[in-house]
Amino acid sequence: MRKLMQLAFIFVTIVAFAQTKEVVKFRGNILNYSENPYAFFKVIDQREDKQIGTLPFGEQKEMKEVVFPSTPDTDFSAWYLKSNQPGKLTDFVLVLKKLKLSTGESDGKKTEGKMDFSAQTFAKTGDKYQFLYKKDTVFTFYDKEVSELMVKNIPTIFSVFIKKSYSLNPTGNSVSLNDLADYSSLVKTNYPALKDAPLKDGIYLDYISFFNQTPEKGDYTLEINNKGDVTKAVKEENGKKTKISAYKMFAYVEKGKARKSTFSGFMDLDKDENGFYLLANRGHLFPVQSNSTYGMFGLIGGIAGAIEQGARQKKMKSGDAGKVYIDPLTGEYDFSDE
Repeated sequence: MRKLMQLAFIFVTIVAFAQTKEVVKFRGNILNYSENPYAFFKVIDQREDKQIGTLPFGEQKEMKEVVFPSTPDTDFSAWYLKSNQPGKLTDFVLVLKKLKLSTGESDGKKTEGKMDFSAQTFAKTGDKYQFLYKKDTVFTFYDKEVSELMVKNIPTIFSVFIKKSYSLNPTGNSVSLNDLADYSSLVKTNYPALKDAPLKDGIYLDYISFFNQTPEKGDYTLEINNKGDVTKAVKEENGKKTKISAYKMFAYVEKGKARKSTFSGFMDLDKDENGFYLLANRGHLFPVQSNSTYGMFGLIGGIAGAIEQGARQKKMKSGDAGKVYIDPLTGEYDFSDE
């Protein structure tokens, strides 16, 4: 009888423990449609805090710890192999920096939830890594069952992030595994634009040319309309005119002063010890977004009930402006400090 009671106690303990876990389910696929084939999917987990979060679930608001089924490396590898055939020399590597869920205020109907997300991707050949993509952001969710919604959408967010990475070619120098610990800082020290030398005047079509300080060749003149807005840049050589429309520019530099193209037109691009930034808010930088739009990746995608934190333009454009930095590795706006 005593042994039977012990077994029953152990069984109840195991069941109770299992009920305190909410396991992430890797539904959908991460099929690679691009021309960049990869052999295997590997994950390097650099999270300082390995716990995803403990959240309230169900009508009783039972507190459960959100967990991966096993380990990020095992789970993502299995997810990848469901829809991709291995066989090439180059591996796809995801460096997981942060994945943290939390809940916040409630109006009685809906509760706010936040997801801190930070990850980088690399192409690995042999023992060397080349950069593909990175994202550091915060998502905000609003729903009656916000915990369930956030957990459900973890695979969706990773899927869009991974598929965006597939579409990009590796950039920069090949680095070792040790260099991945602080890859962003390593690369920033090599960009000419981030050094003390004055910026070169000219037209820059993308963030790579800007941070490398390689403007378009030739002597371009800016054309401005009656509203004071830059509309194009024009150069004339050997009787032939070349025009670059404003919407094709990443930035231009005139008399050492940089201005960046944004949703609200060209804005001053200043620099401090942390890099280049705009004095702006999300309303200045993005069009109005519904909760079915993925502003974070520049792609159309879908996350039911979720938008990036504070992305409502009408509200944000009238709000306070602050320093919004330009990520030198992607050219995107960096909201990781919000």
